[in-house]
Amino acid sequence: MQEWRVQILNNLLWAIVVLGGIALITGSLSDYNTMGERAFPYIGVYTLSYLAIGAAAILHRLNVTIRALILLIVLGGTATFLTITFGLTGSGRLLWIGVITLALIYFDIPGGLIGFVSSLLVMIGAAVIYVTGNVPFVAPEVLMVQDTIEDWAGSISLYVAILTLTLVPTYYLIRQLEVLANQATAEAARARLHARQAEEHTQVLEQQTAQLQQTEQMLRNLVQSLETPTVEIGDHVLLAPIVGQLDQQRADTLLKRLLAVVSDRRVRQVVIDVAGVPTFDTMAAQGLLQTVQALRLIGCEAVITGISPAMAQTITTLGIDMKTITTARSPQDVLLRQL
Repeated sequence: MQEWRVQILNNLLWAIVVLGGIALITGSLSDYNTMGERAFPYIGVYTLSYLAIGAAAILHRLNVTIRALILLIVLGGTATFLTITFGLTGSGRLLWIGVITLALIYFDIPGGLIGFVSSLLVMIGAAVIYVTGNVPFVAPEVLMVQDTIEDWAGSISLYVAILTLTLVPTYYLIRQLEVLANQATAEAARARLHARQAEEHTQVLEQQTAQLQQTEQMLRNLVQSLETPTVEIGDHVLLAPIVGQLDQQRADTLLKRLLAVVSDRRVRQVVIDVAGVPTFDTMAAQGLLQTVQALRLIGCEAVITGISPAMAQTITTLGIDMKTITTARSPQDVLLRQL
């Protein structure tokens, strides 16, 4: 709501600066052509008012209350000047309505009441001036046509009625705008809070996701280790028992793990026991051949043990060449050979 008031004030000040500059030039020329030297006081008042409004428009560092007060003082002074100088034929009453409306916007009910009382005092004072007729600064032709109490009483009553019809809806509208502005501010605050909570929740989820990914990787590594365990059964001799189906993915995992273990421990011989493999096909045989050849390339001998009769029959039926692969009945036989 405060931003709305500031925006209205800025726009109003600059509008007055632009339109007031045009009015200052044209009005001064018109008054001078009509009144001659008598127009100089009026031109001076117009110029001072314009300069004050221009200063309030340019000096944005001033507090909005001070800028609004400057605007109201200038407009109120101008309205007073017009009311006293031109009476009922001038635009003083209309300008007073604008002054009181602005006072209500920027200073709430106390400001509106001060503006209303000030306007009534000015009008009553103007009525006294015009009824008595003893004022040298008012033009005689203006003074002559507004010299009855009835004219002024009726004009002031009409002014109060118009002002009431203007200010009551304006005040109600201001209150409704404040309610809506407060609701919008509260909704914006709740939205920012929800956004911050959602961001924090997202960060927590990201951290949990990262932890889950780390845990998953650890479990994968553990499963791979359990799928292809290696046990040292002699001096630089490892046993790698294989349990379960040997597919292409598991054969690749077996190859990578054995190469890493053999290289790290400087193993000279690896015994690959396939007694726990239920079925043996071409893919499993090729995987074992690749593993044996890769181990041989890094200086490690590979021996395959645990080939069952059914597995041997399958190998023979498939025509798999096992001549380059060293085999033994069991890991114990391999150890006995070494002895």
